[in-house]
Amino acid sequence: MMRATITIPDERLEELLIVAGTRNRTVAVNQAIEAYVRQRKRERLAGLAGGVDILDNEAIEAADQAEARALRRRPPSPP
Repeated sequence: MMRATITIPDERLEELLIVAGTRNRTVAVNQAIEAYVRQRKRERLAGLAGGVDILDNEAIEAADQAEARALRRRPPSPP
């Protein structure tokens, strides 16, 4: 575990404590960090939308069969 000294404006920390539902500053700050990291990961994942093709089982099977056919057509490589 890492200890850090940070400066947080009093108003912001008080608001965080209220929203977090705790008087423990460490708990509140850790919850805020976890929420921030989750949100950023979600945003990055959402940014991939439309950029990644997910194949269904039939498409995967067809690609595997095409690859197998191509390998059978290739001449053997020399030893």
